[in-house]
Amino acid sequence: MQDTKLVRTCIDADPHTLVMRRQCDASSLDLLFDALTVNEPTDALAVTYEGPEELLETWRERIGRRPRNVGVVSVGEQMRSATATTPTDRNVVRGVPDPGDAQAIRSAVTGYLDAWPADGRTVAYFDSVTEFLDHWDAGTAVEFLRRLLRALDARDTVGYFCLTPAAHDRATVREVASLFDTVVECVESATEAVSEPSVSDCFDAVSDPRRRYVLAELTGQESTALAEIADGVAARTSLDRQQVTASLKHVHLPKLADFGMVAYDRERERVGPGEYFERVEPYLRKAVGGDETPQTE
Repeated sequence: MQDTKLVRTCIDADPHTLVMRRQCDASSLDLLFDALTVNEPTDALAVTYEGPEELLETWRERIGRRPRNVGVVSVGEQMRSATATTPTDRNVVRGVPDPGDAQAIRSAVTGYLDAWPADGRTVAYFDSVTEFLDHWDAGTAVEFLRRLLRALDARDTVGYFCLTPAAHDRATVREVASLFDTVVECVESATEAVSEPSVSDCFDAVSDPRRRYVLAELTGQESTALAEIADGVAARTSLDRQQVTASLKHVHLPKLADFGMVAYDRERERVGPGEYFERVEPYLRKAVGGDETPQTE
């Protein structure tokens, strides 16, 4: 279960919101669903990299009434008829086969918006700014977003954009966030929030060679690919890379994430320092000081 906290907003500023979340999941649609419950006529557009079926199914389950017009731009697939909706819908899903084709994505978005009535309220939901950044360099992605926001403004459309910050370096996250006057962050609910690790937790974290090597690899780093972490750990042990990767994914990274010492994005397979990384650093320095030879555990 996730809550949201307001990071930054400006009164009478642009209406678009950046939602920073830990991972891609259906709960991120809550903000969109909230926007669709207004009484005035509403048109809704979603740009998704995850495939439209789950989104449309969740839409039907969560919304008591469907929007006046609904459109889905499914990036990574061909244009097709949306058989998952009602028989009266025609081409509700527009596919963009090439995820790197910025012009095609923008054209699909504006094609829907230009065809819909000017009255009422139009909401656009983009499920992954992270995908933009994965397919383009940061400068290209930021310029694409800047132009897309201008296109939404010109068509009086409110945009909600989701970003997984753990998948990117902090400079890129700051640059993307600077485009939005409203930024919210998805956080664990109070009942599931990670508490500050105890002394015992810190000793536990560095007691295993692979865990302390992970922490050592992250020292002074930001977001790092799991593959790079595994290579670094394998180089310090007698285990092969496949064994290291499996143990990190299924045992050690989840444990460190539970302590709040690392931020582990399972879907993107990226790892970064967690909220309480600094808490374990003194214990790490002492433990790593004793690691003079490769370990075999």
